[in-house]
Amino acid sequence: MKKILLFLSLLLFALPAFSQQSWPEAFVIKTDSLIYQDLNDNNWQYINSGEKIITFKDIITPKYTKRFLPAKRTVSFQNQKSHIWLRYRLKNNYPHAKIISFTSIRDNEHIYISNKDKWLHFKSGDMIPWSKRDGIKGLNQVTYTLAANEEVLVYADLGEVVFYTGVTPGIGDYLKIIKTKYLEQPTYTTDDILSFGFFGFILFAVIFNLFFYYVNREKVYLVYSFLLLFSALLLAMEVFSSLLFAENREAYPFFIGITILGFIIMFIHTIRYFFRISIHFPNWDRFLIYSSVLIGIIGILIFVGYIMHEVLFLIIVCGFSVLIVLAFLVASIVMIISLLRKKDKEARIFVIAAVPFLVSPIIAVIVQWDWIVTTFGMWTILVLSWGMFARFKSLQIANARVALEKEEERTRLIAAQKVELEQQVADRTAELQNSIEELKLTQNQLIQSEKMASLGELTAGIAHEIQNPLNFVNNFSDVSVELLQELKEELEKGDVEEATAIADDVIGNLEKIAHHGRRADGIVKGMLQHSRASSGQKELTDINTLSDEYLRLAYHGLRAKDKSFNAELITHFEENLPKATVVPQDLGRVLLNLFTNAFYATQQQKNIEGEGFKPTVSITTIATGNSIEIRVKDNGTGIPDAIKDKILQPFFTTKPTGEGTGLGLSLSYDIVVKAHGGTIDIMSAEGKGSEFIITIPVG
Repeated sequence: MKKILLFLSLLLFALPAFSQQSWPEAFVIKTDSLIYQDLNDNNWQYINSGEKIITFKDIITPKYTKRFLPAKRTVSFQNQKSHIWLRYRLKNNYPHAKIISFTSIRDNEHIYISNKDKWLHFKSGDMIPWSKRDGIKGLNQVTYTLAANEEVLVYADLGEVVFYTGVTPGIGDYLKIIKTKYLEQPTYTTDDILSFGFFGFILFAVIFNLFFYYVNREKVYLVYSFLLLFSALLLAMEVFSSLLFAENREAYPFFIGITILGFIIMFIHTIRYFFRISIHFPNWDRFLIYSSVLIGIIGILIFVGYIMHEVLFLIIVCGFSVLIVLAFLVASIVMIISLLRKKDKEARIFVIAAVPFLVSPIIAVIVQWDWIVTTFGMWTILVLSWGMFARFKSLQIANARVALEKEEERTRLIAAQKVELEQQVADRTAELQNSIEELKLTQNQLIQSEKMASLGELTAGIAHEIQNPLNFVNNFSDVSVELLQELKEELEKGDVEEATAIADDVIGNLEKIAHHGRRADGIVKGMLQHSRASSGQKELTDINTLSDEYLRLAYHGLRAKDKSFNAELITHFEENLPKATVVPQDLGRVLLNLFTNAFYATQQQKNIEGEGFKPTVSITTIATGNSIEIRVKDNGTGIPDAIKDKILQPFFTTKPTGEGTGLGLSLSYDIVVKAHGGTIDIMSAEGKGSEFIITIPVG
């Protein structure tokens, strides 16, 4: 029994010793000139949990501590998902403290260090936000101070490790790192200056080509501008990484993926438009369009596979994309050779620009300078930009030539059109002249028709006016014949006194015959003046006599049509009214139109109101300064307000069809206003009558 208890006691003491011995041999920090040094294979161990994620609390349990494997010469993880943990021991044999750094080359790395019975947690890696990184953030170095003769245990969570990634841990000398990376480095290195210069040059080229696109709308300049823009973003991706994505690290892979994808697609379309492939090789152009779409899809799939760490899927997609790239390169070479055979200038420029860039990786192997590829890339951009400028210049010359040809053609067309227009103008002028002559003839005919119409209306009145003096002439002629017979008898009797008295009676009769003959002659002359065309000659005219004469003519003309019509004629002629210089025939025609319309309106009003209505027409003449005012007023139907502005327009009439031409008032307006410089004003109320006020200058 005592032997069993002794064995169990020894076993309990031996277990911790066995567990302690399961850790690898401690790596001793030495003094040497190396800034970084990797741990030896016998100084670290690893565990691969596959796709399973193990936390720190789990990894320090006996379940997993016994599963750590010793490191081999090389440990790589290829086509499988591998979640890796490392562990190792570090010892400081110096009599003083030593600051060391843990190098992190993975996206997300967590380091746990034992310190006085507790574990310190540090984070570093490219995908860790800047504010959450520990140590030297810009270099992804986690710093730790080892006390003199101190030994620590270290766990390192490397996360998922793929793509033949080595996992050997490394240790750096903090002071040497600071000295090398910061103290001995200038503020701006040659690389910085070159980066700034190249970036500025590319941006200038972008603006340069955008300007060309704005001027001539050639798509090649637009896609080439985007190609240069994506090139600039790739050149400055580290700067964008630290400035724009310092805290949002998860968006940085998206930025890189979109930039690379955009660069490839814009490169394809630049080739399309630069060589005018749609014109020279239509089928190849369609292939490039479909290829750009396919490359976009492949790029998205590659990015998704990279994010998901699907290695096999990535290999398949990348292999397919390599086939597309090879087909593109072969077809591009064939196309360029074909264009070179045709002595295509743009093909030569492209070869001069692209060949140095294509061989730059080989030169970079021979010449140890980091900027070989970038420099030759700048050469490519410079030559292509020069080619774009030459193309722009040739396009401008071609456009100027086309514009000149168009201008010359336009000038020829204008000259031809001018001749044609002149001929058309001459023809139209002749037609217009004929139309004007016909219009004048028609107008004269209408005026003559209007005059003849008014003359016809006056015929009965004029006949009545002539009949009275003719009756007097006939009567006094008969009486004179009888008196002459008596005179003869008295002379035979020798009664001289009686014969003398009879002779005096005959003389009186002859004077009356002469008076009524002159009256008939005046009526006939007035009728003839109204019927014949106006001479247009103005003369001094007695307005009172003219107004009275045409008032009576209009009245008797209407009574000749309607014997039952009677109207009261009222005249207010101002005595000593000065004579006016007018065309009497024309002004008489105006008065005749106004009187005729007034009698017609009163006749219509009588038909409406019946026998109790008494038609009244008045005329008033007034001298007003240098003018004479003629007022023609009636108590007829009046003029509605809706048509008051239209009654002076040609062919507008309120009379039934066949009773008026609609030219009377229009011609009256032309005679008074245009021919005599007067005015016509109208005052009317519907159902109460109208008053036309004519004002004509005296001189």
